[in-house]
Amino acid sequence: MKRIFLTLILTNILFCGWLIAQPTTGELEQINRDRISMNSNGMLVLGSWAVSNIVIGGIGMTQSSGNTKYFHQMNAAWNSVNLAIAGFGYYGLRSQSAQLGLSETITEFQNFENILLFNAGLDIGYMALGAWLWERGLRKENTRLKGYGQSIILQGGFLFAFDTVLFFMSRSESSKLIDALSHVQFTGTSLAVSIPF
Repeated sequence: MKRIFLTLILTNILFCGWLIAQPTTGELEQINRDRISMNSNGMLVLGSWAVSNIVIGGIGMTQSSGNTKYFHQMNAAWNSVNLAIAGFGYYGLRSQSAQLGLSETITEFQNFENILLFNAGLDIGYMALGAWLWERGLRKENTRLKGYGQSIILQGGFLFAFDTVLFFMSRSESSKLIDALSHVQFTGTSLAVSIPF
């Protein structure tokens, strides 16, 4: 009788600890709403950058010459793609549900953060390509290469800053979820819950 009683008490403690460690449905939904809002704001920032570069680039390339003309031309062209990415990203986030399960939420955070890290690597490549074009333009006295190179360095630098800031913001949000689960350990054959006092 004592063993059964002791087993029931330990089982109760274990599952109470598991329930304490898991975020509630309301908390999980709020985490997802915050994630969607943060990502939507990121797409608005990218879209605003793109629109301003398209407008300024369109005006600038008609009222300038030499490498400045090509600088503005590349800014406008480059940001046509950024505007499309921001538009599709924003539209996709607007239709995304905040009612995701725990594993789906973790997967969403991980996928987004992996994309941002990959993009940050591409951004460094863009800046290197821009530097190469600029240097080649200087060597060959080619105003188009100089202007395109300067533009690609600027655009790569902005995107690197954008992706890096958004990554750390996302990591900050996802760490709240990870902290809630830090007291639960599953080894595949056993489940352990530590309850802080």
